[in-house]
This record gives sequence, C-alpha cells and structure tokens, in this order.
Amino acid sequence: MIKNPYPGKFIVFEGLDGSGNSTQAELLKKYLQKKGFKVLLTKEPTQKSLAGKKIRKVLEKKEKTSPFKLQKLFVQDRKEHLRNEILPALKQNKIVISDRYFFSTFAFGAAEGLSLNRLIKLNEKFPFPDLTFILDAKPKTCIQRIEKRGKKKTLFEKEAPLKKTRGFYKIFPKRFKDHKIFLINAEKPIKEVFKEIKKIINKELKNMKTNQIAKIIDHTNIKPEATAKDIKKTCQEAIRFGFRGVCVNPEWVKLAAQELKGSDIKVVVLIDPPIGDSSHKQRVKLCQKAKKDGADEIDIVIPIVDVKHERWAKILKELKEICKILPTKVIIGSGYLTDSEIKKVSEIVKKAGAICVKTSTFKDPLDHFELLEKARHLKIMKEAAPGLLIKAAGKIRTLDDLKMMVQAGADIIGTSSSVQIMEQAQKKPGE
Repeated sequence: MIKNPYPGKFIVFEGLDGSGNSTQAELLKKYLQKKGFKVLLTKEPTQKSLAGKKIRKVLEKKEKTSPFKLQKLFVQDRKEHLRNEILPALKQNKIVISDRYFFSTFAFGAAEGLSLNRLIKLNEKFPFPDLTFILDAKPKTCIQRIEKRGKKKTLFEKEAPLKKTRGFYKIFPKRFKDHKIFLINAEKPIKEVFKEIKKIINKELKNMKTNQIAKIIDHTNIKPEATAKDIKKTCQEAIRFGFRGVCVNPEWVKLAAQELKGSDIKVVVLIDPPIGDSSHKQRVKLCQKAKKDGADEIDIVIPIVDVKHERWAKILKELKEICKILPTKVIIGSGYLTDSEIKKVSEIVKKAGAICVKTSTFKDPLDHFELLEKARHLKIMKEAAPGLLIKAAGKIRTLDDLKMMVQAGADIIGTSSSVQIMEQAQKKPGE
C-alpha cells in the first residue's frame, strides 16, 4: 500500500457488521464539521459501480460467486471509489471518513480461507488510511444488534465465520504496526465508544490542522537576487514543515530537485512572469529544460496581451502544448483582467488540460488591493472551471489571509511567508 500523497486526511472505520461503524462514522463527521473541517463521509461497498452492485447481490445471497472472485469485485469497486470520490476529496484538503475499506476485505476474505498476503497484494496500489478505528465487538453482540434493527442477515453474518473474521481484525494493529490503527471496545454504549474515539481524534487534531495547512502551500522563493544558499534554505524549510511544493525560478530547478530528492515535495517552476510576454517557442523551451532539470510542475503566466486582444484560439492551442510537458498551473494575472475575462480564461485553462488555474504572480495590479477582491476572483475561477484546482498567490502573509483564500475556494496557496504562517498555525492548533 502507498502513503496518502494528498493534503486531506483519510480516516476509516472497520469491524463486524453490528459493531457500530456507521453510527460512529456519522458522529465523527458531525464532530469534525463543528471543528471547522470539511468532511466527506462515504462507505464500501459502494452502490455506484457495477462491481459494487454485484457485491451487494452476493452479500444479500441473490447471486453466488467464489471467495476470490468476490475479492476482485471489492478491488474493482474500491478502485472506482478512490478515483471518483476519495482521492478528489483528499486533493481538496478534506477529511474523508470511510465506513469500511480494505481491512474489511482482508478480514472477511482471510476468514473464508484466502491467503492474507494475497489479499494485501491485491490492494497494494491503494493508499493506506491515515487513521483506522477497528470497532471490536463479540459476534453474538453484533448479531443481536442486527436482529434488533430488523435487518436480514447477509452472507457473512453468522456467528462461526464472524469469530474467525474478528480474529483477523484483532491482529491488524500488530501486523501494520507502522500505521495508526486503534482497536476500540465496541461492546460499550455508543456514547462511551465515541468518547474513546474523540480522545484519540483530539490528540491527532493538533498535527492534523497544521499538516493540512502545510500540504496546500507552495513555499515560494522567486526573488531575482536569491542565491544558492537561499534556495537551499527554502528547500530545508519545506522539508521541515512538509509543504506541498517549492516554487523557484528556472535557474534554480536543478538545485531544488537535488535538495528535495527523496521527499514528496514538488519542485514547481515559475515560467515567464509577470505578464507572459515571451514567444511561445521560448516558453516551450523553458518548460522542457525545467522538466529535464527535475521540475514536477509548471506555473506559467498566460499571455496577458493575448487575453486583452481576445486571441482565444491561440491561447488554447499554445497552452495545450505546454500542458503536455508537465502538470501545469496557469497563472491568469487576475488583477489585469475584467470579471468576464477571468471567467473566459479559466474555461480555456480547463480545456487546455491544465491541473490548476492560479490568480497571479509578482507585480500583479491586484496586489495593491484588498485580499477581498482576490477572494472574489477565486470564486469566479472556481465556478468557471469546476473540478480544476485553484491556486491563490500574491500578498498572502498571515494565517488569516490563508484562511480567507481557502474559504473563497483556493486549494493551493503560493506564498513566501509560509514559515510565518506555519508558526502562527502551531500557536493556534485546532482552530
């Protein structure tokens, strides 16, 4: 399995049917929302994929299949679940709570006689949860709760197989000891179970909030006078705080890539500031060299003059070519543009295949206005390019500035004040 690469946090509830997964997941969702977190609550198997619907029929004993084929259905359903719901939410810095994930299929599949190692291998390309709660209740208790709800028992809801399944659940905290897996006594009343979960969550919240902030920041050093020593310091700061990326000018890409090697921090290169007035040929050449030097992403300024002359076809064609080189964030220079131009270029950026539309870089006229105006622009960009990441940059210097941009729709923050923002966040954990 792989580490969650996104800024959002992935929390999973596991356990036998009747152990209280759905109830506790719902309670945690409400608790975190009150704390100000954006939360997605989901569950497996889903009812949206063909595999998920097939699983439901097998569990309800309407169809039959072999244990291994059932596991392959779970894997297919999980793959689609991750792609369509979980990963997009994690990218948007949300907390995802899933009622069941791969631990359920490990436990139930192994209880049916399948190799646990083989089951783990089937799921090896999926992200590991950041936090897992295994609700442990006796099979007899679970069955009584199911019967009390008046529901029919599904394929696995018999006491003998449930005892085997429970046994496998109980070994997971030791088997995966490098991960945060908590075995919770679910024999207790609902409020007492949640009290224990809340205690663990509150310990995690301090780090969770600051980590989430760090994972949306592109730590920026684009000063023309920056030296190699300055760039190394910027990279060291990024590693210390765990920032999303480090944004530098083209001449420092190779050094940044060397300094950040072995980390999951992206090397971001700024191309053609402040108004994108180089020739297309020069811009392509700069992007190709940046890729060769080790850049992971491009932040490129849209040609502002072309926007003002409404050369939409030219802009689209050229951006498409650049977006094929590396994942691309397009800086639209929103301070130069009217609302209708912001809307139009955001739509073009999405059509071109970029991953993100960004407000501005240095010398943007908007830097002399209130951040409220930048926030208004973000909302236009978000509406015009749904599904695209939105990056805010320029004069974002405090934690309150960052929060304002995020509330307006920003998914990524570009700032050279990253360290100060993180220091402020660490002084106010959980806010």
